[in-house]
Amino acid sequence: MQRSFPRKATGFAAPTQGYEEQGIDLNRLLIRNPPATYFVRLDSSDMEHLGLPKNTLLIVDRSLPPKPDNIVMICHQGQFYCRLMVKTASGVTFTNGEEEIKPIQGDTQIIGVITASIKTHTNED
Repeated sequence: MQRSFPRKATGFAAPTQGYEEQGIDLNRLLIRNPPATYFVRLDSSDMEHLGLPKNTLLIVDRSLPPKPDNIVMICHQGQFYCRLMVKTASGVTFTNGEEEIKPIQGDTQIIGVITASIKTHTNED
């Protein structure tokens, strides 16, 4: 014959109960508009003065309007650059912290705004 005893809760619930951590969804955290977002890896050290070393992964959003002091992706004379957009008395320039690109009418196009960057901390290329 098997006995069964009524079950009673004893003690207190764990203090962290109900606060279990969810996994981190980098897509939800870093990408605001998925259809307008793409990734670019920096292949030069031009932006190191602004904290973006070579091989940094950039998240670019084409849907955001560029504003002064945004880091943007531009196409200048057929080449793509990542630069800081700076408003000046004469208009807008793009800089990497050392040299400026002065846009020529119709020759410089802003492709998108850099919304985030992912930097690795290993020496793997």
